[in-house]
Amino acid sequence: MSDKTTKILENSIKSLRENLDSLSMDKFIATTIESLMNMEREEYLEKVHDPQEDKGNGHYERTLRSFSKNALLVNVPRTRKGLSLTTLELLKINREQMDDMVLALYKRGMTGGDIESFLQETFNEKISPAKISELSQTFHQFREAWLNSQLEKHYKVVFGDVVFVTVKRGDEYEKEAVFVAYGVREDNRRELLVLDINPTESAQYWSELLKELKEKRGVETIDLFVADGLKSLEDEVKKIYPEADFQKCVVHRMKNFLNRTSPKDKAAVSEDLKKVFDNFDSGATVEKALTKVENFLKKWSKKYPSFKDLFAEGNIEYYFTYIKYAPEVRRMIYTSNSIENLNRQIRKTSKNKLSFESPERLLDYLFMILKDFEEKNLMKHAISNYKYFRKLTKNEVTPDTII
Repeated sequence: MSDKTTKILENSIKSLRENLDSLSMDKFIATTIESLMNMEREEYLEKVHDPQEDKGNGHYERTLRSFSKNALLVNVPRTRKGLSLTTLELLKINREQMDDMVLALYKRGMTGGDIESFLQETFNEKISPAKISELSQTFHQFREAWLNSQLEKHYKVVFGDVVFVTVKRGDEYEKEAVFVAYGVREDNRRELLVLDINPTESAQYWSELLKELKEKRGVETIDLFVADGLKSLEDEVKKIYPEADFQKCVVHRMKNFLNRTSPKDKAAVSEDLKKVFDNFDSGATVEKALTKVENFLKKWSKKYPSFKDLFAEGNIEYYFTYIKYAPEVRRMIYTSNSIENLNRQIRKTSKNKLSFESPERLLDYLFMILKDFEEKNLMKHAISNYKYFRKLTKNEVTPDTII
């Protein structure tokens, strides 16, 4: 069939889908398709130009997928030897395209049943939940390949966090901890490093994941690890990466304070906490920051005795690690909030699925979501301010700064 004829078909279908009601559209499309197929057979027989070689042999009826919910019955021309009509090929649903559509819908949170109903109603195509499940194994293959791939040897900063998602383990449905982390590379792009699940959040499980990063996936050094205030996490990080600094998330800690504050005092406490952690100028030192902590506790600890626990000795210094680094990057590393973009993707795309049928299926699903986000966001643009990332030397700071 000529390019001109093909274009007629494509434009006719596009126009009809946009402008005609379903009944007249189907009738017109059937006539158009039949005309095009007859034209195609005529072109073919003209080229053959020998009835002994091949000739027309009537028509047969065929039901095609309609562009509405109605079946589309057309009379297909044939020849004695058989003719493969390009027109029919254009109208067939390409199985690979259908599989891609199924995976895309699944990735956006639709259940197997939802996808089955959508394809049936929209395209009059049947696909079983079992087939959808089979196709989703593609996710697992990609994730397995990623887990066995080598990562960068060095990361400037690694941000870690945990998100809770409902998953089926055995016969029980429970909220479990999804561990996620990304790292800032030497080229200042960000890369997904950790994606795993455990029934509970624990520093020990983080240790296992970090050990795997080092021993299996080639991450030799990390300059700074940023996470929330999970007890003993800093110790577990040091076991695997002894040279790494640890920064506890300041925003998480501020929320802890406000959760212990009465509504009438929240605004004042919040404002004072901002002053305590406002150490972004070049003259800021850990010593000065600790003095601000003392003044804060003098003002509020009598009314809120538990505030002292949140600034306990031996733990407080991890909230001011960011002061050790160049002022240009402090706002980027004093909190783990930057990983919230990944967490938001997890929550957004999993909210339509009330639960997952297994931990492995959950991880396969989340992996595709996060890798897609990584490609379009984390790895697409380098964060220019990370070019200033460095730990201050003794010659650059005043004597009261802890290095």
